[in-house]
Order: sequence, then C-alpha cells, then structure tokens
Amino acid sequence: MSTFLPKNDLQLKEAFGHIISREGFSDYIKKISELIHDNNLDKQNLDKVLNDHNIKQVEDIKEDILDMLLAYITFILEDNVITENEAANFKQLKRFFRIREGYFYNFRYSNIENILNRQFELIYADNQIDTEEALHKVGLQELFDLSYDQFLELVNKEVRAALKRGASPDELDTVFIKMYQAKRDSQQEE
Repeated sequence: MSTFLPKNDLQLKEAFGHIISREGFSDYIKKISELIHDNNLDKQNLDKVLNDHNIKQVEDIKEDILDMLLAYITFILEDNVITENEAANFKQLKRFFRIREGYFYNFRYSNIENILNRQFELIYADNQIDTEEALHKVGLQELFDLSYDQFLELVNKEVRAALKRGASPDELDTVFIKMYQAKRDSQQEE
C-alpha cells in the first residue's frame, strides 16, 4: 500500500523532522510522525503503530493527533504563508486521521486562537486588508474547518484593535464593515 502524501516533499519532511525532535509528544505520535517524515504513512503502517501501543483506533488518540497537526501548522506558518502544497498536505492529513469539522474548535480552541491571533496581528498591522491578506484569512479558516461564525468570533478582536488604531472600516474586510455599519446605524436610530 502506498502513501497518499507527495513524494520528496522537503517541507513536509522538515516539518515532521522538527515534530519528531520535540519533547512532549508520546512515543506513538513520534512513530506516526516518523511515518509521515519517511513518506510511509498508510493504513497498514498506522495500524501497526496503534497495535504496538495497544490503541484500538485512531479516534482514541484524536487529541494527540490534533496536537501533532497543530505543531505542523505552527511550523508551516512560520513564514506567514500557506502554500497550496501545505494546505493540500494538511487537508490530506486531516482526512487520513479522520479529523472532523469542529475538532480543532472544540478540543483545541486556545491553541487555534493563539495561532490565529498571531496571523491576524500581522494581517491587520497596517490597518487595511489587501486581496492577498483576505485570501490568507480564508486559508486559515479552511485549515481549522471553522464555520463563518466561529472564524468571525476569532477575528473580531483584531479588527476592533485596528479600528481603535484609526483604521477605516472601508479598508478592512467587508464582513466586519457590514457588522460595523449595522451597529453604527442601530446606535444612530436610538
């Protein structure tokens, strides 16, 4: 059985080499990371790791898998860019490990909040959102499978900070502009 991950992906290999060397991960997460690093991740090899550690199914270690994936996303976001290849690898890993929509939000909220806040601070630092930054935000939302409302909840803090710094609502993303204008209009009516 062959792996689904791209062959000779140096970035993926480097990221999982970094994860293998980190303290705090269990032996089975390190073994799974080695499978990814060595481009040997498939169902048969994963089942062997699980059996070797008396784990019945991957769902039993979903929070550990989430931590491994968060370490991966933290590594790939060091350059503040998500390439198509990185997004595709992350999506494939989520699918392989059966990470469902809502898992990151429900089980690792503070982790994704920290990761996203760092990204939002960079995006909103100049008090405006260009097309590239807007697309980066969409990519971030998709990485963590966040609903529109969940993502809006996480981004609003930085949008408010940008407005306090003097940003024009017209220079920010349209979602917040509509909310800002609706709130302003309702306050004027009162």
